[in-house]
Amino acid sequence: MQPILFHITFFGLRFPVQSHGFMLSAGLLLVISLGARQAQQEHEPPANIINLMVFELLAGILGARIVYAFTALPYYLNNPLEVLMIWKPGLVWYGGFIGAALCLLIYTRFHKLVFFKYADILVPYMAFGHAFGRLGCFLGGCCFGKPTNHSWGVIFPPYSAAAESQHLDGLITSGMPSLPIHATQLHEAGANFLLFLFLLWLGRNKTYHGQVSVGWCVLYPLLRFCIELFRGDQYRGLNILSTSQYLSIGILLFGALLYVGYEKNVCA
Repeated sequence: MQPILFHITFFGLRFPVQSHGFMLSAGLLLVISLGARQAQQEHEPPANIINLMVFELLAGILGARIVYAFTALPYYLNNPLEVLMIWKPGLVWYGGFIGAALCLLIYTRFHKLVFFKYADILVPYMAFGHAFGRLGCFLGGCCFGKPTNHSWGVIFPPYSAAAESQHLDGLITSGMPSLPIHATQLHEAGANFLLFLFLLWLGRNKTYHGQVSVGWCVLYPLLRFCIELFRGDQYRGLNILSTSQYLSIGILLFGALLYVGYEKNVCA
């Protein structure tokens, strides 16, 4: 865990660089540059990807914030303006995906572009950027896992989010390091990187626009649903499932319907 990656000195003042924000920014820059190159290879103007990503970023942050507000609905009903305070902690990745997907739909409709062609260009690099984001989560200490007795468990320092959560649960006393926990951030980073490689391969061998997007809609929700079983942060859903597990089920069903519809058209 390394919440502050390094400091920048400017006019004699030292400014901390948050590891989570740094990794998210690095992932975003990679998504833009690699996506623009892929667009050029598919005979689409790279500028479209660059312009699109500006809107995608804004829509993604807003969507992530809105979905997070639903996980703490009583608080935000009493403080509705805080939903728009995106600089405060509290984002749900699936909300960002939904916001970005709606933005892509509007952008491609407005500019008369093929939605699924652009989605297929961006989706593999989205998984790559997501892997960077989860590395940032590990460095920042959020999105941590449940306690484990296995040798691969990791220990977070005193007063980290994991240690404070275990203190509230009565597992440790205040000021102690956390018990060994599942490194769910690293699990998801690794899963996203493997998914990125598979989607790149699928994109080079696809038979119709949308095939890569369908692949992500089926595979990522399965991965995420399983990883959520080992998450240890609290207040993340209703009843036995987390918010992300409910969304995983919905997106998986949507991907399955797209797959069946496309396969019928291809084989017809």
